[in-house]
Amino acid sequence: MCGIAGLSGDFIPGLMDRMNTAQRHRGPDGQGVFENPASEIALGHVRLAVLDLSESSSQPMHSSDGRYVLVFNGEIYNFRELRQTLESQGVAFRSRGDTEVLLRGLQAEGTAFIKKLDGMFAFALWDQEQQELLIARDRLGVKPLYYAEPVPGAFLFASEIKAMCAHPKLRREPDFFAIQQHLAYGHSSGTRTALRGIQRVPPGGIIRWRPNQPLKTEQYWTPPFCDQPQNFKDAKEQLRELISAAVHRQLVSDVPVGAFLSGGLDSSLIARLASEQGVLNCYTTTYSSADNQLDQSASDLPYARFMAKELGARLEEIAMTSDVASIWQRLIYHLDEPLADPAAIACYLISRLAKEDNTTVMLSGQGADELLAGYPRYWAIQSTQQIDSLPMAMRSAITRMASVIPGALPGRIGGTLRRVRRVLSEAQRTPIERFLGYCSATPSASIRSILSPDFLAAIGDETALDECARGIRNDPSAQNINRFLRRDLGTYLPNHNLLYTDKMGMATGIETRVPFIDNALVDFIVGLPPELKIQKGTTKFLLKEAARTLVPDRVIDRRKAGFGAPYRNWLRNDLSEMWNDLTDSESVNRRGWFDPQALAEIRHQSQTGKTDLYMLQWAVLTMELWARQFIDQNPADQN
Repeated sequence: MCGIAGLSGDFIPGLMDRMNTAQRHRGPDGQGVFENPASEIALGHVRLAVLDLSESSSQPMHSSDGRYVLVFNGEIYNFRELRQTLESQGVAFRSRGDTEVLLRGLQAEGTAFIKKLDGMFAFALWDQEQQELLIARDRLGVKPLYYAEPVPGAFLFASEIKAMCAHPKLRREPDFFAIQQHLAYGHSSGTRTALRGIQRVPPGGIIRWRPNQPLKTEQYWTPPFCDQPQNFKDAKEQLRELISAAVHRQLVSDVPVGAFLSGGLDSSLIARLASEQGVLNCYTTTYSSADNQLDQSASDLPYARFMAKELGARLEEIAMTSDVASIWQRLIYHLDEPLADPAAIACYLISRLAKEDNTTVMLSGQGADELLAGYPRYWAIQSTQQIDSLPMAMRSAITRMASVIPGALPGRIGGTLRRVRRVLSEAQRTPIERFLGYCSATPSASIRSILSPDFLAAIGDETALDECARGIRNDPSAQNINRFLRRDLGTYLPNHNLLYTDKMGMATGIETRVPFIDNALVDFIVGLPPELKIQKGTTKFLLKEAARTLVPDRVIDRRKAGFGAPYRNWLRNDLSEMWNDLTDSESVNRRGWFDPQALAEIRHQSQTGKTDLYMLQWAVLTMELWARQFIDQNPADQN
């Protein structure tokens, strides 16, 4: 794992050193710079050594003839097979790692070689002869990669936004469309970021840049969803074999490997298969039942302990406490984007604990829910499909009825009422709107109610859901529930879950791997018919059946949970002072994004138990803390 950076055009001496410094946490084991002022090109790299720890794999890496220069972040799991093929063609190697395999493969086959890569990666290749810069990202966006054109005739890229901010002419201005999306989903959609002008390379995307020519973008891969008929027994066995092979491939490492273990199906299955290859250390988070009184999240700890005992694995636990304000601001700095999800805190604490335990590589179950319909929203959209046949007057009445259900009462009954309200409140909407409503933590009307007149003027009638809705409507390649899986696989997974997993791991010097996003596994799953993914309200149906005999039934059949945090309780009690400090009228008016009276109202509605708007409050706090670090000051200067 590493961090990469580069500038082509409008050469600035010493910029790569400053960009490397801004993201040096991604590569504590070394750094390198390539500069050619005559060609106006500079590349930077910081290294976390995982494969081939020798200097022969240092970067930037040059081809033997000097034509190509490569900087690369990630892991290529099938690099040994690719190397054997290249060697059979007469290619000689100087190192043992995957970086040189990528360089030689691109040199021999061009961009066609990218389609052969099984791994997580972001890289940049400079072609001195053609004066062309090529950057690319892995198929599902496990590794981050951002770009911008700070001035005409210049192209800038980096693994992290804060590194790009080292460029003296890059403007740090808010993208209000993206910010509205962050308030709804906790992340932005498409290639947007919260800073206007900075975009992310799309998953499966390639960008070519040459001086005085338009930017060229292309997709080398998109999920080929289809509904191929499958025999259930055969599909179950094939899925089990593919997951096992993926875990085995991703255990390749010259440093210790551990695993996230929430006690849920995904992480438990990964840990089970990994433990078959040797001793495995597992890590989880805990919090008190008192903290969970309002949130009513399913308790992970008993299942994590049970699963660790089943595996004979050592389980390290770290407690999540209300003293979160002390680290949340720093975590937002590492996230680069105002990603409002307390799960990032759990991810960071586990990663930090693993690093202190001398573990450098961690396995995660991310990706299974987006591939195999694991989220409750898939159950909700399937369960409410009969609503579409009701008269609109009746559907509107259901929505109005839902609005009077208390949304933020403590205890088990309060948690049940909150979920019922959530499902019924979307009754009058179309299936696409209803699904996106379930994806959103906060209704669009509540979000727009807190926006200032200037903010509303900037976005017009556009809501946070509109960009995703257009994408679903305009994509005829996926139908039924696959159209929703495509949205989550292409937007939610890379822009949210994989983003915080990567950034929180790299903040502590941890490489996180995601076996469910293995190429062969993904190719198989996207071809499965929907009824194997969700059946009679059972989410991840095929995965649950494939996991039996590997994972105990009590883990498979438990209620859906994950690495979360009791943020509602924190906001209601321990973070009240933080809320008051960041949302007082003077601070809010100075920022100019929100209405201070509306913020006071959503606070009052949540505190009295009328409406659950705590995630909107968390998003507002996150947005203000982010703005103070990325708008008010330059994050590249904070190291």
